[in-house]
Amino acid sequence: MQGPISYSMVTNTTNRTPGRPKSFIPDEALDRAVEMFWEHGYEGVDVNRIARAVNVTKPAIYRAFGNKSTLLLKAVERYAITYGAAMLADFRAEPDIHKAVAALCEATVNTASSEGRAGCLMLSATLGQSERVTEIRIFVAKALNESADIFAIRFEKEIKAGRLTRTPSAKVRSRALVDLVQGLKIRAKAGIAREQLLQDARSYEPLILGKHI
Repeated sequence: MQGPISYSMVTNTTNRTPGRPKSFIPDEALDRAVEMFWEHGYEGVDVNRIARAVNVTKPAIYRAFGNKSTLLLKAVERYAITYGAAMLADFRAEPDIHKAVAALCEATVNTASSEGRAGCLMLSATLGQSERVTEIRIFVAKALNESADIFAIRFEKEIKAGRLTRTPSAKVRSRALVDLVQGLKIRAKAGIAREQLLQDARSYEPLILGKHI
């Protein structure tokens, strides 16, 4: 059984296997799988619909990705690099820590409030009943820990540079930011309006960052 792939090392699988139609594009199929699993959940997705959406047969999807449970795992990995990794890269690249946190929260709300795809595929997949749910949970737990580590490194740098107060600690700030981001996703899934989520996120940011120095 294939184990979960590290959140920070997710790669795309594009090698062609025997019998696959020449027009088959694995990344396109995965993107459609992400959209459908995100919107409808594991139980609500018919693999035939994914196949029809990319103009291939259902057997072609199974040859490329395995069964439906494995397709969900690969869709979660695809979601991680498409959305999560991109947000983390932007967080690292923004020189102003206050702007970095604000942009991360705003991007989270915008992504989690997408029409028809509210919430987070990774979190919803951990609550599903797929055969690969244990591997998905391990993958998501690792992803959250890796995110917290990235945040902690940045916060520690800002503290040492004198741009943030020494308390709360970098570790506490990082865990609080992870919890804030995940909470926003859960509330978005519950139907809380985007404007309310953005307003709340802005009000929570000072609790993580502390006062300006």
